[in-house]
Amino acid sequence: MSLKYVKRTHSIIFIILTILRSLEVVFIANITQQLFNWVNDKKISLINLIIVAVIGLIIFWIINLIYEWWYSRIIKEADYNIKSITTKYLIFSEKNTDFLDTSFFTNDLKQIEERYIAAELEIVTSAIQFLSAVIAALFGSIPLTIIFLLVSFIPGISQKFFGKIIEKKAENWEKKNSIYTERIKETEKTTQVFKLYDQENILWKRIKKVSNDLETSLQRLNFVRGTSNDTVSDLAYLFITVLPIAVGVYLVSVGNITFGTLIMVSQLSNNFINPLVNITMYLNDRRSSKPMWSKVIVATKLIEKQHSSKLSFKELNVKNASLKVGNKKLFSNLSFNIKSGEKVLIVAPSGWGKSTFLKALIGQVKINGGTYVIDNEELNGNFNKAHSYFSMINQEPKLLNDTILFNITLGKNISRNEINSAIDKAGLKDLIKERGLDYVINKSGENLSGGQKQRIEIARAIIFKRPIMLADEATSSLDERTSLNIHKLILLNKTATVIEVGHHISEEEKLLFNRVINLENIADKAI
Repeated sequence: MSLKYVKRTHSIIFIILTILRSLEVVFIANITQQLFNWVNDKKISLINLIIVAVIGLIIFWIINLIYEWWYSRIIKEADYNIKSITTKYLIFSEKNTDFLDTSFFTNDLKQIEERYIAAELEIVTSAIQFLSAVIAALFGSIPLTIIFLLVSFIPGISQKFFGKIIEKKAENWEKKNSIYTERIKETEKTTQVFKLYDQENILWKRIKKVSNDLETSLQRLNFVRGTSNDTVSDLAYLFITVLPIAVGVYLVSVGNITFGTLIMVSQLSNNFINPLVNITMYLNDRRSSKPMWSKVIVATKLIEKQHSSKLSFKELNVKNASLKVGNKKLFSNLSFNIKSGEKVLIVAPSGWGKSTFLKALIGQVKINGGTYVIDNEELNGNFNKAHSYFSMINQEPKLLNDTILFNITLGKNISRNEINSAIDKAGLKDLIKERGLDYVINKSGENLSGGQKQRIEIARAIIFKRPIMLADEATSSLDERTSLNIHKLILLNKTATVIEVGHHISEEEKLLFNRVINLENIADKAI
């Protein structure tokens, strides 16, 4: 239910306001009963009735204003939280996110707001109105209320019939809409190609076809939904205008109830029928957006599974691993293990796929053969779990056009003591003293030296406290002295586990590692 995306206290306030709002029809029905009964019983003060009616309506007007404001707030909160979850999934998940495509964010989310979230709130509102009206009517006349109540369930019969059809039509429309959006994007990218070869007409026909398919599927969905709604309304009003009123008139004629009570129950019966008719219509709306809502559920479940707890690390094992990119095989039969605290350098000539192998460790690329295990857990291709073990120092540091502070923390709320400690360990004290943490780095770090950029990435890695630091040709573009200084920063930390790949490492730097693994000696290069 969409209310799970709203704070519980906010949901409770919404329900309380809905209950208060539903009492308005009960109040009006009772005032109407008293006014009609006044005709036969002049003991009732007509002036007092009118005063009570006016005061009561003013109070309910205020309640309605508060309800409408809170209703819109609930919609906003649910929308915001759903968008936060789906965009978080899009950013954080390494899984195939085709089901959260451009069409989902530009079209589906709006449909979810209008036809799922709003529909559920209206269902809650209508259900409470129905219960309030039934309870009040029972106090007026139990037999008459039961008759009105029985015929009010007729809408559910046709809703059951049309419900599955609407779901299927909605699912088909959602697919067509996604295809249409992707075709528009494709057209934007390829228009110049078609113009070059004078084939614009073909491109135009392709767009027209998917556009027609989209509108046809929408027409069918709207037709079925409209047919269902009209059928429900006509059946409901057909029954309530004949049988219940006839029984009510008879009860008045035999003196069982007053004419005012008949009017009151009849008036309240509108809140048997109307809420149930509305519930049926909103259920249809909800069904029509169910395929889109299912995507929100999938994203929510996957995000809830993710955790940010600090991982321990004992040992990493790679056994008989093979790696390829596309159809190109890079190497096979690679086996080694790395224990906590080790500093390991992996060397090989260009073309061996060293950088791709680091991506495989993170889970961005899948090892095609063999096993990849950390602490007895198979992590091959499991980005959601594997990436939590690693930080990364890149050959070309990944910096944003933002402050040094933001580039180190990536916006995470970090204590000043931790930031200062990371700055000290990364050798950034001189830079920070000279320019400050709020100094803005230009695009691609153009206003910093190569060594300064690498130190910022090192500080970032220290801040995030991952068990294993990966370095991808981290110092290959630096001069020898700066390269040695950077390596000392990375490798002289006794507790850190470091895996670096490279092929331009000096002998002095190699001595800083516990082991040097040459891929040419322990793996088979693809031919």
